[in-house]
Amino acid sequence: MITFKPKGLIFDLDDTLVNNKELAGNGLHERSRLMAVHEIGAARGIKSLANYSAEANAHAFRRAKLQTIESTFWYILIDAGVVSPDAIESPDHELVIEMTARKHDLHDLLIREELEALPYVQDFLQIYANQGMPLAIASTAIARHIDSALSKTGLAQYFPPQRRISYEMVTRPKPDPQVYDLAFRTLRLPEADRSHTCAFDDDPRGIAAARAAGLFVCGIATRHSREELLSLPIPPHIAADSYVDYADIFDIDIAR
Repeated sequence: MITFKPKGLIFDLDDTLVNNKELAGNGLHERSRLMAVHEIGAARGIKSLANYSAEANAHAFRRAKLQTIESTFWYILIDAGVVSPDAIESPDHELVIEMTARKHDLHDLLIREELEALPYVQDFLQIYANQGMPLAIASTAIARHIDSALSKTGLAQYFPPQRRISYEMVTRPKPDPQVYDLAFRTLRLPEADRSHTCAFDDDPRGIAAARAAGLFVCGIATRHSREELLSLPIPPHIAADSYVDYADIFDIDIAR
């Protein structure tokens, strides 16, 4: 149980609020990313991309230095032998730009057809919304995907547009703290409340970003186990498997 009353709550989006089904090994982001790689590879006659494997796709995401789709595509190009491992990472590479645009379009369809909220997350949010607590999004997803995801899952009511920080609003993606710092500022809380504002994230890069922003960081074990999260070089302050567990940690009652 935490020993303070939160002043505000900030959430990453993918696999923190919404379920991209990554644990099944065939998650929505994995699928839209791989489809884009295959399509562009086939169109360009690049066999190493047209035949790129699902396992390599997942590995490239984990290796990417930045939590952006462009960074992941860069590592895919390295793995596929299209660019040198020694080349300076470039989001402006023509293949990165082309695959990113196609991935975004493909992901729009998957959001509309398959995306779901994580179990009990709406119950968790509703309790704090009833208390008038400010809630914000700190995500490196693009704005249209954030808006679509929140609308599809029924979570849009908890996050007014001015409290949704997206990829387009940052110049330094996670693990840089900028996205969480911007989200904290949307809450309009005094600086003294920063350490009592809770940030929820599932990814090591996001957790590092939230820690660097001076927030109280809550790891959510959707893609990594609690033990893995707590053993990170920069770990969350606490970690839990679900929002049912977080309800117990925060000493709030949700219907189960």
